[in-house]
Amino acid sequence: MGIQMQAESMGFRIVGTLVRHWELEPTHVYQCFLDEAENEYILRRGILTIIAADGRVY
Repeated sequence: MGIQMQAESMGFRIVGTLVRHWELEPTHVYQCFLDEAENEYILRRGILTIIAADGRVY
């Protein structure tokens, strides 16, 4: 399941396009993405965590 589908299943809408930010990845185990609203999407072992621009965690 991709990031888009996981975010939608959590009731979260991605704003614009996702851009990967290698500098935010502490190790190669994580993948970090930001959308145009500066929401952060962290993918680790297929599990998505979303940190909204206002600080809420999904």
